[in-house]
Amino acid sequence: MLKIVLSTIGLLAAAAVAVVWLGSRLPSAHRARTALRLAAAPEAVYARISDVAQAGTWRKDVKAVELLPVADGEAGFRLTDGNGTITYRIERAEPPHRFVTRIADTDLGFGGRWTIEVLPDGSGSRVAITEDGEVSSPVFRFFSRHVFGHYRTQEAYLAALAASFGETARSERLPEPT
Repeated sequence: MLKIVLSTIGLLAAAAVAVVWLGSRLPSAHRARTALRLAAAPEAVYARISDVAQAGTWRKDVKAVELLPVADGEAGFRLTDGNGTITYRIERAEPPHRFVTRIADTDLGFGGRWTIEVLPDGSGSRVAITEDGEVSSPVFRFFSRHVFGHYRTQEAYLAALAASFGETARSERLPEPT
């Protein structure tokens, strides 16, 4: 019995060391890009995206949104979802084509910026999200890359956006720009 317990502890320790080692070999910065075509006009899509106070009406994962006062020329909001609460700043709001937010909290172990572009596409819109993220912890880096994936949040966001217009999401992962 003792051999089994010691073997199990040894395997768990080896797995933990492997996760840290593999995570430390990954870059802290990453870029993920996803796009979706919607039948809705760019102005309607941009209005939905930029009205962060109403995000809980179309995103089922959002529990609460608190608008924050302008600081250093940037509006902000605090969003609570199933993963916790994160504070964001709105870096750019260029109706109806570009909406850029960044994580303002500095103690999460991760951070970054989302650039959402809404471009005309025939009679509808093409919505593209670019995430420029960074993950400081090697453990979080390993899990965000190999377990959760960098695209999961974008794809869920775009699926909710499409559903809010009565559409089904058919998002695509985009290659890095050259």
